[in-house]
Amino acid sequence: MSYDLGGFSITASTSRTMLVIFAIYTVVIVGFGFYIKYQSRKGSQDGLASFLTGGGGLGAFAIAMIAATNSMAGGTMITAPGLGYKVGFTAALVYYAGFLTAAYGLGSVGRKVAILRDRTGAVTFQQLLGLRFQSKAVVAALAITGAFGLTFFAAGQISAGAKVFAAVTGTNAYYLGIVLVIVITVIYTLSGGIKSMAKVAVIQGVIMLLATFAIIGILIATNVENHGSVRATMEYLGSAFPGAIQANTGFSFWNAMGTALFAGVGLGAVPHALSVTMTYNNHKKLKQGVMISCCVFTLVQGIMCFTGPLTYAINPNLETADYTTIFNATNLLPSWVGGIIFCGIFAAVQSSLAGLAMAGASMLAKDFIVDCCKPSTPAKTQSRINTTCVLVIALIATLIALKPSELTQYIINFALAALGAAWYFPVLVGMYWKKATAKGMVASIVGGFASYVVFYFLSSVIPATKAWWAASLGGVHAFLPAWILSLVLLVAVSKATKNERIKLGYFQVFFCADYDEKYAKVDTLKD
Repeated sequence: MSYDLGGFSITASTSRTMLVIFAIYTVVIVGFGFYIKYQSRKGSQDGLASFLTGGGGLGAFAIAMIAATNSMAGGTMITAPGLGYKVGFTAALVYYAGFLTAAYGLGSVGRKVAILRDRTGAVTFQQLLGLRFQSKAVVAALAITGAFGLTFFAAGQISAGAKVFAAVTGTNAYYLGIVLVIVITVIYTLSGGIKSMAKVAVIQGVIMLLATFAIIGILIATNVENHGSVRATMEYLGSAFPGAIQANTGFSFWNAMGTALFAGVGLGAVPHALSVTMTYNNHKKLKQGVMISCCVFTLVQGIMCFTGPLTYAINPNLETADYTTIFNATNLLPSWVGGIIFCGIFAAVQSSLAGLAMAGASMLAKDFIVDCCKPSTPAKTQSRINTTCVLVIALIATLIALKPSELTQYIINFALAALGAAWYFPVLVGMYWKKATAKGMVASIVGGFASYVVFYFLSSVIPATKAWWAASLGGVHAFLPAWILSLVLLVAVSKATKNERIKLGYFQVFFCADYDEKYAKVDTLKD
């Protein structure tokens, strides 16, 4: 018995083997969550700060794996190979820029955050910027845009994982896939917080590496067997699928530029990537984490992007391009290896989803509800509020994934890029530019987010403006103009409100070696 998936099929025995391996994987990662919860209680570190930051005591490898797996997500294991299958090596080259996200998040931003975290005792990135500008408006703008974008992006991750589960089982098990994705992720996230994520991320990162090497290895071997050599494979693609090897197809210059900037720098500024900067407390860990994360991301992101065209050379008949990795796992490799790859796909989805839920919940719970609205909330109540927010975000994302309409699909599509456009310059410039003001920050955040939404609909949704966008603007990716506008707003509004001053004490905390400790307290936010 076999299941037809359009251009290829999966045998029932292969499906069963993959599900058994997936079950073992699930037991292991859920077990880690409960173990970390037990250890945290045993060590009297069960508060919200420990839940969100791990006490700053995570190792370099754990930090690197959280950063890498959060960023890779289902896009690396599912969407990127599918895009390469449809477009060719151009897509692989453009999306390869994604490896830069770790260098931005842990490097340029993380270096200063590591210092400020020790000075202030902040547990979220938004707390730092709130203290820097003495503005609840800045915190609220970050929290609301962040929670909104991450919730809808989480819905996309849940849906992607459910579709993969339904395909591998060969049944209409989409809803069961949703349940498994969300329940497993919520259990290990709530049970152990960032420490649980760290332990699981190490396992997930190793699985994703194994899956990546297995896929590229079998693709090269099969293509050599079918076509005689790698060169002959490229020659075959050149005749059967010219776009696969031609740089002038698939993307216009400006579309490629905007996409590369989004993948390479924009994704490094999204909230669930930045939250990793709060988890380490010394420069040695920082340097090691950046190097490890960049290496892992470079290997997995780069190789998986290149698997699409190589898969086309073996099977040009896939009806669903996003099933590229599933075809490789179920038709080219032994079923037990396919099971590992199946776990790798789920690992990418779950690790990203865990980061999304934690980051979105901490924004609503800690940054918005507690810091902006109820700063006197007791520690235990803060933890309960955070748990509630994790569950609410998971519930909303699940409901969206259950019945995705055309409108919600559009929102899912632009959620992450809107956050990249809205957060990049406020995060970078806000931490380093001494003349930035609170009003400039708010204008940049809101303007970047709103402008991307407008540009996205003009360039990709509305038929009349879509044609004009392609003809007059070269099909530029909507991220690029929104990203630039965010910077213009930040600089222009900051200069227009240059008389807006914070006390010298707060300024010294962020920009001077000598500072007064009383200004470094994150609970001093007044307005």
